[in-house]
Amino acid sequence: MTSPMGTVRRQIIDLLSQEAMTALDLSQAVRTSEKEVYRHLAHIQKTVAGQGRKLAVTPCTCLACGFTFTDRRRLTKPGRCPRCRESRIDHPVFRIME
Repeated sequence: MTSPMGTVRRQIIDLLSQEAMTALDLSQAVRTSEKEVYRHLAHIQKTVAGQGRKLAVTPCTCLACGFTFTDRRRLTKPGRCPRCRESRIDHPVFRIME
């Protein structure tokens, strides 16, 4: 028997294997909260690494000044830009690569 958590993770893995999506897109597709999606993504990152694949992350960008969060390790969207302190930041985009 598959647990509901496993089912959601499987759905997220299948979706990200097909196309790049934000956590917001994923939350709508699998009908769960964005916060839950971020929790699942942390586990999915380890799962796909064990399969020889990678969870690729297109980093967030500040919409006010253009700063890109290239060195950020967390999968979640940051609250503010370190350069201009604005909170208008786009969502990171995720994709599972072979």
